Amino acid sequence: MINLKILSENRDNCQFKGESGLSVLVEVFGKKFLLDTGYSDLFLKNASLMGIDLSKVDTLVLTHGHSDHTNGIPYLKDGLNVILHPDAFKNRWSIRKQEYVGLPVTEKQLKDRHKVLATSKSLEFLPNCYFLGEIPMLVDFEMDGNFSTTLDEGLTQTDLTEDDSGVAIKTDQGLFVMTGCGHRGVCNTIEHAKRVTGEDKIFGVFGGFHLRKLEKQKNKIDKTIEYFKKNSIKELYLGHCVTDEVIDYFEQALKDVKIIRLAAGKEFELELQPNREKEQ
Repeated sequence: MINLKILSENRDNCQFKGESGLSVLVEVFGKKFLLDTGYSDLFLKNASLMGIDLSKVDTLVLTHGHSDHTNGIPYLKDGLNVILHPDAFKNRWSIRKQEYVGLPVTEKQLKDRHKVLATSKSLEFLPNCYFLGEIPMLVDFEMDGNFSTTLDEGLTQTDLTEDDSGVAIKTDQGLFVMTGCGHRGVCNTIEHAKRVTGEDKIFGVFGGFHLRKLEKQKNKIDKTIEYFKKNSIKELYLGHCVTDEVIDYFEQALKDVKIIRLAAGKEFELELQPNREKEQ
């Protein structure tokens, strides 16, 4: 069984407030980890409303170093196992937003409070559960990624977001792949997940794909849809940086796929079992 509790997401849901960010409590076959922390302490407030005690969670996985996924870090208890890419500590100032968009803490501050594993390599951090590390650009129509222009160390440059990563879970029905924003491309992320895990079958994909504008990104969206069809993906959990107009388009194009919209306070249970290869 995989259980997903959405603690922070762009969309409001009844008494649960949304924000431009993402945080998810993930339970994988009896083990728990927190994926990202959202843009503020809102993930803690929504967790409380959901009756969740995050003090019992000891692992935090950060998909990348942007503030809408990491600003909740200062509100966490000390002593967590924190997994992230080393480049998540980059100094990032958004040219478009005219504000700082990097981690709210320095590398030293994070290491003073937590057990930090900063790695560009993939690793199995829980049974059948993999941090993907640095994602290579493998898919032709995603070679440009979803990059932005930032100011780093006084230089205006394209931020290639090498720290953008994700999680892949091996199940009896194939991989369940989780992204944060998918800056490196959701299809690139999936292809890398296949390499890391040795599993080609994809059951489902969760998260943000940085697909916001249907008209402007239609070519990439259409090719992403064809990729999903080719891989016979059964379930998509879409939100954060996937807009409603793009989700509508996915629904029209992928009639045979179960498509779920994320929102703060929602909870999902996936009837999936662990991959048993290791036990044979």
